Amino acid sequence: MAWQDLQNELPENLIEYIQLKDDADFAETAKDAIRALMFLYQKPLLEKLIPICVNWGYDELVAQEIGHNTFDKVWKYPRYDKSKIKSTDPKKGMLLYLLGIAKNLLANHKKEEESSYPFTGDEQIVWDFPDIGEIDASGERKAILIDRYELIKSALARLSSKHKIIYLTYKQYEKEINEGFKLPRELLQRLRDELELSQTSIRIYKNQAFEKVDEYLKIYGSK
Repeated sequence: MAWQDLQNELPENLIEYIQLKDDADFAETAKDAIRALMFLYQKPLLEKLIPICVNWGYDELVAQEIGHNTFDKVWKYPRYDKSKIKSTDPKKGMLLYLLGIAKNLLANHKKEEESSYPFTGDEQIVWDFPDIGEIDASGERKAILIDRYELIKSALARLSSKHKIIYLTYKQYEKEINEGFKLPRELLQRLRDELELSQTSIRIYKNQAFEKVDEYLKIYGSK
């Protein structure tokens, strides 16, 4: 039997086949059943899940990861009680069941992320360069930092003040960004309000600023 032969089975039957995964005689049928379940419900699940993830501040990649993990969980714990599903339509009922699992996984994902979340809510827009004279470093190291500092200032001087503010704000939280975190939504909202820019424009300005700085450092920083 191939998994395509199971596409017309009732959803609860597919779960019953998956429940037989530890029985050597039905192990392949169980694998075919989970493949059929994914074929039938992966796309509609993502269509429901993506806007939920976006509303929670996540992108489509997170939705895809949660969707994949949902079927992994069904494989590990194939429990399905259609009497608890608020739908008389078998296909809609299975989709609701899968979406319930996905929402729980998303909530757990958020809890795990927040346990190491580096931002406190006190993050501020950086309007101008810090005083380079206050840097605590040795003479040679400080001279290198001052030279780099002047190059960055020169690069940003060729762009608008908005470029500079966006660059400095992102640079301020570079460590957190490199660890995979995005700037807090509250800080991004303040940037949009103060600079009167859309988020798309902020992204463009940011890319332009970083590209200009990198260009200057490559041309003049190696001399």
